[in-house]
Amino acid sequence: MRTPPASPILITDVRVEDRAVDVRIEDARIAELGPSGSVTATGATRVEAGGGHLLPGFVDAHVHLVLAGTVREQVDLSRCRDRADFERRLRQRAGTLPADGPDAWLIGHGWLESDWGGEAPDHSWLARCGDRPVVCVKHDHHAILVNDVVLEMLGEIESPPGGEVVRDADGRPTGLMLEAAAWMLVNPRLPKPSVQTRRRTTIAATQHLASLGVTHVGSMEYAEDVVDVLDAIREDLAVGVAVTMLDRELPIDAPLARLESLGRDDRVRLVGCKAFLDGTLGSRTAAMLADYADRPGERGMLVELAERGELMDWIAFVVNRGWRPSMHAIGDAAARLALDACDHAESIAAAEGFAPPEIRIEHCQTVDPADVPRFAAANRYASMQPTHMLDDGRTVETSLGVDRLASFFPTRAIDEVGGTLCFGSDWPIETPDPIEGIRVAVTGVDRDGRVVPGERTVDVATALRAYTDHARAALGLPAVALEVGAPADLVVLDRDPHTLDWSTERPSVRLTVHDGRVTHRA
Repeated sequence: MRTPPASPILITDVRVEDRAVDVRIEDARIAELGPSGSVTATGATRVEAGGGHLLPGFVDAHVHLVLAGTVREQVDLSRCRDRADFERRLRQRAGTLPADGPDAWLIGHGWLESDWGGEAPDHSWLARCGDRPVVCVKHDHHAILVNDVVLEMLGEIESPPGGEVVRDADGRPTGLMLEAAAWMLVNPRLPKPSVQTRRRTTIAATQHLASLGVTHVGSMEYAEDVVDVLDAIREDLAVGVAVTMLDRELPIDAPLARLESLGRDDRVRLVGCKAFLDGTLGSRTAAMLADYADRPGERGMLVELAERGELMDWIAFVVNRGWRPSMHAIGDAAARLALDACDHAESIAAAEGFAPPEIRIEHCQTVDPADVPRFAAANRYASMQPTHMLDDGRTVETSLGVDRLASFFPTRAIDEVGGTLCFGSDWPIETPDPIEGIRVAVTGVDRDGRVVPGERTVDVATALRAYTDHARAALGLPAVALEVGAPADLVVLDRDPHTLDWSTERPSVRLTVHDGRVTHRA
């Protein structure tokens, strides 16, 4: 079903800072803004805001939209209390599936060993699911646990470059696959939901985002999903989607050309390309400058283009093609490499006589303090996800040690050197709720409610900019100001976020407007 043209909207009794105003929206823009009761709009749909506070709509700079829609129908293994809880959730779903065929595969997601004390699961945790293939994706999506059925399918396997097939003391695979072992060995065998299913779940995912006040996302997607899923449903999406292409095996000419041929508007449009440089802290695969405190001799790993020494060739190609590079870098060694790649890209631009390219470094969960000033360049965006600290903050003293806490989530440090923070969630890795992201950014708490040691919090105004103005700039979107002529991408909160005690309170979303349309109304 195609979305009809937006009709005029009149939002009444809404507050902009300390003013009570009415806002008329026409043709996807703010057409009039005046004192409450002074704005009239014949034929407009009247929306009463009840004294709520008007802000630019939230932008999540980093999601995996099609994947997020898909995993909403998988077994949720997040917050499992223990092995028994883990097994129970899987058995419940197994009882609803056929015995064979593509639909017999049992797929779960979201497990995290720190939720139950730190014991790594192995294939024995999946034994009660029967003879069907079972695949359970870890919370960070950088590790996968498979059962004996899948191991038998894989046969004799070795760890690929940039990955690890975890083995027990006798050299037998435990069922755990890290990084490239998961992506290259297991993922190609997984049955893929139909195009119709992916379209349906993606539309539902955008409706969920709208209920959280989100109007745009920066989504990391494979070319196939952009062409087959997102482009086909662009009129039905409740948020605008700025696509960063995930296909990253050089050469990338062919998949990139498919996306370049699509129509470009703020519903679905290509903005850049992404490379993975390393893994994650939770799986101890993030590439570090020094050993993990709890794993002497281990410093994580570089992956894919970085592991193969092709990163500089990749970023040169992307920049010369006119797109924005985006690099996944969680460890401080990976962050340094990403910053070196920024230097390289900027030197190319200078030599060719064009402006410095807009570059996102994704995650930035650990950055050596000596490298923090390198984020000050205006074209470099620290694209961070505050909610990743909820879990990694619980174990940081164990994983990095107390002497390296200054490098962990250097949000404040990057802001203080004039760096540009843009925030997101990495959904489905974490909740896409920007209110929760703001809460974590301004309080510095982990999932247990403990304030993670160190100086990394930012004020509410900085967190809001990171979820609005800066995220829009990072994705190449026009700025939204609360003034006549600005794009009508707006959110109304029930309370003023600047005056709350975020340690005990949080606002809720009353209204979301995207592209001049009401996409959510509480």
